[in-house]
Amino acid sequence: MSKNWIEISLSNKHIKYYNYKDFFNFEVIGSGGFGKVYRANWKNPRNTLALKSLNDYTAKNIVYEVSTL
Repeated sequence: MSKNWIEISLSNKHIKYYNYKDFFNFEVIGSGGFGKVYRANWKNPRNTLALKSLNDYTAKNIVYEVSTL
């Protein structure tokens, strides 16, 4: 697996990165086999968003699938 696939994906805008510090007021609104879903506010602009946090197993599978493309 290529170490810098994530950097390439970020630079090609296939993955959008947001700093965790830009969000506040987290509230769990759902959970399931893949992870949890949170409601949070985004500081700039102050929008309410849904954020999905993947569990380790799911994240590793996504990394594997993306690396084989």
